[in-house]
Amino acid sequence: MGYKHNKEDILDVGQDVFRRNGYHNVGINQILKEAGIPKGSFYNFFESKEDFAQQVVKRYGMNNKNWIQSFFDDSELSPVESLKSFYAMLIDMNEEDEYAGGCLVNNLSVEVGRNNDALAVEANQCFLSWMDVFGSVILKGQDLGEITQNFSETEIAEYLHAGFFGVLARVKVTRNRMYMDSWLDMTFNFIRA
Repeated sequence: MGYKHNKEDILDVGQDVFRRNGYHNVGINQILKEAGIPKGSFYNFFESKEDFAQQVVKRYGMNNKNWIQSFFDDSELSPVESLKSFYAMLIDMNEEDEYAGGCLVNNLSVEVGRNNDALAVEANQCFLSWMDVFGSVILKGQDLGEITQNFSETEIAEYLHAGFFGVLARVKVTRNRMYMDSWLDMTFNFIRA
């Protein structure tokens, strides 16, 4: 009896391959090879490379939202310190990865967001779901007087994460965390009450 391929395993491979190589640099044959599946099995689960990428992004976004929420639920720090700790952890993770991968949603947004409406919509949905989590932490910080109330929690969440995505692009070129560390210090000075 043959091996039954697991869709989740194939999506895991796609997440890693797209995160490291981008959308345009990956063909179906590479996905098939790395997932160890025949072409027919791939098309049992996915209509096309674009459909596959959409499902990869959707799953990545949902998993990351759960991970982000869990981080803040488990944190014993104040809201502003929890936020700073979260981004410091992301900086460390990117350094450990030698700035090779970054965030799948950010990478695909930059690469194909302007030219592929389906992937753009999916990436934006991920981003918005993450902003909901950050926004709730920011609102708690505002209620405690830790975080400025000059802007809404949604505006600050967008500012934080868009800034982090920007510095992710910068360190891919420089491969030096000093830009991330500078962003972290400046950003948390700016948003404190």
